Amino acid sequence: MVRFAPVVTALSLALGVAATPTTPAVQPAKGAGGATLYFNAAVHTGTGDRPIENGYVLVKGGKIEAVGSGKPDAAAESQVDLKGAVVIPGMVDTHSHIGLWSRPNVPGNSDGNEMSGPVQSGVRAIDAINPDDPGIRMATAGGITTANIMPGSGNVIGGETLYVKLRGGSVEAMRVTGRLPNGTEVLGGLKMANGENPKGYGKNRQQAPFTRMKVAALQRETFQKAKEYKAKLDAGTKVDRDVALEPLVEVLERKRTVHFHCHRADDILTAVRIAEEFGFELVLQHATEGYRVADVLAKKKIPASLTLIDSPGGKAETIGLLEENAAALEKAGVTVAINTDDSVTESRFFLYTGSIAVRGGLPEAAALKAMTLTPARLMHLDHRIGSLEKGKDADFVVLSGAPFSTYTRVKQTFIEGKKVFDEDTDRGYRDGGFALAAGEKLPERAAAPPLGRFAEDLVFRTFDGTTDSGKGVTAVLADELHTATGAVITKGVVVIKDGKVLHVGLATGVELKNVTTLKAKHVTPGLIDPYCVAGLTGAWNIPADQDQDELSDPNQADLRVYDGFNPREPLLDFLQANGVTVVHTTPGRQNVIAGQSGVFRTDGATVETAALKPVAALVVNLGEAPKEAYKGKGPGTRMGTAALVRKAFAEADAYRKKKDAPRNAKHDALAAALDGTVPVYFAAHRKDDIQTALRIAAEFKLKPVIALGTEAYRMTDELKAAGVTVVVHPTMQRAGSSMETLNTFTGNAAALRAAGVPVAIGTSFEGYVPKVRVLRHEVAMAAGRGGLDPELALKAVTLDAAKLLGIDKDHGSIEKGKVADLVLYDGDPFEHATHVTQTIMAGRVVYNRDDYLRLPFERRILPLLAGGPGAGCCLSGW
Repeated sequence: MVRFAPVVTALSLALGVAATPTTPAVQPAKGAGGATLYFNAAVHTGTGDRPIENGYVLVKGGKIEAVGSGKPDAAAESQVDLKGAVVIPGMVDTHSHIGLWSRPNVPGNSDGNEMSGPVQSGVRAIDAINPDDPGIRMATAGGITTANIMPGSGNVIGGETLYVKLRGGSVEAMRVTGRLPNGTEVLGGLKMANGENPKGYGKNRQQAPFTRMKVAALQRETFQKAKEYKAKLDAGTKVDRDVALEPLVEVLERKRTVHFHCHRADDILTAVRIAEEFGFELVLQHATEGYRVADVLAKKKIPASLTLIDSPGGKAETIGLLEENAAALEKAGVTVAINTDDSVTESRFFLYTGSIAVRGGLPEAAALKAMTLTPARLMHLDHRIGSLEKGKDADFVVLSGAPFSTYTRVKQTFIEGKKVFDEDTDRGYRDGGFALAAGEKLPERAAAPPLGRFAEDLVFRTFDGTTDSGKGVTAVLADELHTATGAVITKGVVVIKDGKVLHVGLATGVELKNVTTLKAKHVTPGLIDPYCVAGLTGAWNIPADQDQDELSDPNQADLRVYDGFNPREPLLDFLQANGVTVVHTTPGRQNVIAGQSGVFRTDGATVETAALKPVAALVVNLGEAPKEAYKGKGPGTRMGTAALVRKAFAEADAYRKKKDAPRNAKHDALAAALDGTVPVYFAAHRKDDIQTALRIAAEFKLKPVIALGTEAYRMTDELKAAGVTVVVHPTMQRAGSSMETLNTFTGNAAALRAAGVPVAIGTSFEGYVPKVRVLRHEVAMAAGRGGLDPELALKAVTLDAAKLLGIDKDHGSIEKGKVADLVLYDGDPFEHATHVTQTIMAGRVVYNRDDYLRLPFERRILPLLAGGPGAGCCLSGW
């Protein structure tokens, strides 16, 4: 533990933390002492279904003086023309850990779970929140102005939560309290948890609890003690003060609200049962399977604050995740809020999190309310915040466009009339790069090069399904056809036969007779994930389905993904339903020389039928993960890691020059890289690690590809000169999840592309939840937030990815003669609320959203086993 202290201190000094708090305390807007008028905006008040067009917000003394349309007659000391921007209330996060798990995520910054005992009712978040956590600035950059900062879920009772405004240089200045209708002050919350997390306490320490039964028993036992303690106090009996029971007494007196971590439907009802037994106010946190008991929650008037992630899995109790959860609960009459659980989802992407609920069927106005007024009510702060109404605090956010659009940016955030975020000066907290050294600037957005024109052959064609040549023909009509080879074709058509593209062009150039025809607003090639671990890592996240890291030796060059790839992994079906048709699956991050990757289709019943390239590359890991995998054994430093790689390649070089050398599988794999038969993917985040990769590649004349490349934007000239491709990390990679991701930047891919460095975008590996990332959404953020031209972003996960993997002869674009892998959408492919309506692989529909929507909720969740190509579009495994 001690060895981390100098690192954190140095970082704090570099950021200027010691001298100046990173949480903005006083940044008043012009004229804040008098009235300031913000006008010419679409104003979402948080109370209605539609915004006020040409609206205004009048602010005076930190309060909202008026909201309306046009311009008011009231005098304003200053006026701000918002030039058609969108204004929403400051967003309220009912479940956050910012300040308790500060960035970067190193042991010295971990203060979220007090694991000295399973019951920790006496601990208080207020005593550990770091107001200088960059995560707080990242939250305001995401439009969040108020949060409920909570201990983690490792304990059955985790301690007191704190309600804060994200301003002020001390936690005391940040603190706010709620108010009940009768005037009672609400001091904050109490964190409780059930399910896998707290029962894991016992498993890891050979101490209770080991089961859900014991979790509940400990909670009931502790509340019974609190009940008896309160009775003595009420009776005037002299008792010794018990600081561990005092918060529970406050809960029983309705001065605190219990925020209860729970996922499974049975765990949700256990939380409700205990709340009813002891009569306390309850907010369900996460409620992943809330849709299964929506009628019960509605009847009992139990609210749910949902943590929305892109994909199910990561642990057994989140397998039942559905994006329709919020909509189903709201339809049943349950009060719904949406939270971040930062850093499970990041506060700077909070509007994206809300868009998941919109994609799942929640109306946009309801989704916005679930992030503003509803959470304010759950925290009993709605008399001050949550909506833009006269007399409330002037907490509001200025957006560049519609709240849930991919292309919308948070421009400014205000708390009590004071600006706490401005994209002109604080962009690094929103887009990444906030920790860069003074004077080092983030790359600016570059204009996209013009796309080539589609070459229409102008020959009119007829396709007749009754003729021999037309039998088995399928046509796909698209309002917008994205071929990945040039400009978008408006009103395009793709004709498919025998699993291949027979024709692509303008719909006006063909006549279709007796032909099966599919229609979509947008069509793209099947998406290709050029760097992921899907098929080796499974949704349940238990030893039985985790095969990405062989932790017996840091040199695993002889390993092949081909021998561990599970084509029936349910997550592959999930990715297929999200348009991914090909994956480049690699070993994990733990070993220095991790093994040999492979390229697979997502529709194979066996690894043999799935494999496009049984061996695609050799994977070498640099940086934090491999140097920490074998504690006490080595390598334990970056020097040691590089030495191991160089020694292995040197020995393999000597081996390949000996004609009579005994066969050595590790040497054979390395020799293939030395011969140039396979490329070497160097997975590295930091700039210096990337430079080490280039140095080793030059020394041994390898064909390098940089994977992850978090700091690649800082060295574009070097990468261009080296002629390497970078497979960029997921755009929504967590900033500061480790020391080496502290400088993650959403514009990484755009900066590299603008500098002439070939780019693809992958999803990499997730160790918890979500278990996989959705490629389309990561690429969408590279376009919307990162500034990469949308068509170039599409190419990064289609044709450019196919070229990198050497499969572009048959995959990666919609061209005559190529495999007919297509994705159909009901809107812009990169808008977060858009759905994949159908996925076509080799001319066959493998996913159909209409079929999916006909399923009851219970059968929409991940199955235990995927079905492969014969199972149909979405009934696999049932």
